[in-house]
Amino acid sequence: MAGIDKTYIDGNDYPLYRQWWIDNYEAMVKEFGRPIYLYPFSILLYAHDVRMEDITPEFLMTHTEDLEHYKRSYDFAIWNTSERQDKWLIKHCPISSYRERMLSVYSSRWPGFKGQKWLPKKNVKPGYVNNK
Repeated sequence: MAGIDKTYIDGNDYPLYRQWWIDNYEAMVKEFGRPIYLYPFSILLYAHDVRMEDITPEFLMTHTEDLEHYKRSYDFAIWNTSERQDKWLIKHCPISSYRERMLSVYSSRWPGFKGQKWLPKKNVKPGYVNNK
């Protein structure tokens, strides 16, 4: 089954995603063999004539053109993920805009949500109780 396709965010959230990527780089490499590609990194690829493999947390600490470029942007793609990546991200990415997006595209019964304590509680009306 395919993933949700692209996730779109606004520039005010981009630093959160970027920092999350830096903090979770090793975990992504361990899980998938490579990190999840963030589309805004393309500006760095062209500006520095590097390959995606060259973009590491260390590289991002000294190259910040992407932050300036995207800070006033709206509704741009941050990544394109598979269902496997979505399931992993649900467990590891606490950014509220990402979680809201997941809730809007997947059914509440989607297996990737299983065991997630951050999910909103369903409004459950109590059943009829016969006190006889």
